[in-house]
Amino acid sequence: MNRLIDRTAINNRGFTLIEIITSIAVVAIIAVVAGMGIAEIAKGYILSKKNAQTAQHAQIAIARLKKEFSSLRSIKCGSDKSITYTIKRNSSVPEDITTIYWSAADNSLYLNSNSNCLDCSVSCTGGDILTGNVSTFGLTYCTSSDDINNCSTTFPNGPDYTPATVLLIKFTLKLKGFEDTEISVANPDIVILNRETGQ
Repeated sequence: MNRLIDRTAINNRGFTLIEIITSIAVVAIIAVVAGMGIAEIAKGYILSKKNAQTAQHAQIAIARLKKEFSSLRSIKCGSDKSITYTIKRNSSVPEDITTIYWSAADNSLYLNSNSNCLDCSVSCTGGDILTGNVSTFGLTYCTSSDDINNCSTTFPNGPDYTPATVLLIKFTLKLKGFEDTEISVANPDIVILNRETGQ
């Protein structure tokens, strides 16, 4: 009978030290796992938000490039990283010489209106930033004599190229997003119509 009383007395004392330490360790492990999950969710949210902002900047730059190239009158020079062309903004203003170029110094894509960059083999400076954090920018030009899938990345020095000789301009634009993830933007081919014939 004494043995029964002793066992009952032991069971009524509560948790042992080992049980308390074990339960604290289990709660701590669960808290760490939950905290890591919350941190990953927050990081994923920030990643998607920042990359969405970057993609939006790229889409705005593409819209501007489309607008510029749709008003193109002639190309003065072109390389894989820049293009200088004349543009007619409206009938009351004379034609502008405009340059779009990528600067490797600050990884920005620039639009320089009233440009004096008439040689695309020389770096251009100044202008308005179309978008920053550009990791890749490239231009190719397809003329009437080119295979559409194998276009040139440069124009030779010589006379101006007009919309009658340049059929389309292809460009590649990739931006650096959050934590240097590369965001590839839809790269449209911009068809240049002959302004004289409308074709």
